[in-house]
Amino acid sequence: MQSLLDRRLPFSTRLDLLTADTRRRRAARELYAVRYGPGRVYLSHDDYAVDRASFAFAVTEATYATDYDCAVVLDVGAHKGYFGAYAVAHGASSVVAYEPESANLAVLERTAMSYRDGVEWTICPAAVDATSGRSDFHVMRASWGHALEPPEAFAEHEVGVESVEVEALADTLAGAAAHSAGRRLVVKVNIEGAECSAILGSAPSAWEGVSEVFVETHPWASCGADEIAAQLELAGLTRVESAHPAVLHMRREGPPRSGRRSDPT
Repeated sequence: MQSLLDRRLPFSTRLDLLTADTRRRRAARELYAVRYGPGRVYLSHDDYAVDRASFAFAVTEATYATDYDCAVVLDVGAHKGYFGAYAVAHGASSVVAYEPESANLAVLERTAMSYRDGVEWTICPAAVDATSGRSDFHVMRASWGHALEPPEAFAEHEVGVESVEVEALADTLAGAAAHSAGRRLVVKVNIEGAECSAILGSAPSAWEGVSEVFVETHPWASCGADEIAAQLELAGLTRVESAHPAVLHMRREGPPRSGRRSDPT
């Protein structure tokens, strides 16, 4: 019932969350569809608590709130597409999503398909770090925490290793900037501790086409938010107040955009 009362979300979303909360206890399904904006996101039965928390972080709590009107969004570490759905529901015209883990990728593809009416949503099955190649990707029991180089404490949660493609962050940013063709480019990075090697290991010039960036930082990473911010400041980005203490928020200064689309209904 608490889901139905949360007025931060459209009524249809609240109703579907309540239905999912009830159905998983009485008539379990592999996935639970939740309407949001022009499409649907999916919560998995096996990782329901994690997916609900991830959805709340990206959507309900509006951790990545900004102006998405007609923007191109680069989602590095896309999980199951909750941030991408939030961006599209708030006006983004295009999403480029990177996700290497196979189970998350399957759900992400289903989510993206439901939002493709009038929106270009491209999925890249790859991890992102400072350099390209192939690497072992450590898969955890829950649907988050998968990492290229997890901390030793994660060993007890590891359930497998996948060999994945890794794309250099500089190439990822260059491709998204070319795709944006003058539109605002908003980047979200959540790569479970690899934010340090990826960002500090890439030239500041790689960020020149980026209008705004959100970087989720992790306590086991080899650097902190201040070091990442200092690197991005060299690219002309300015640190601004963040909606969440674990998310570094930076923006390129410029005139505000107008003509914002209405909120999802």
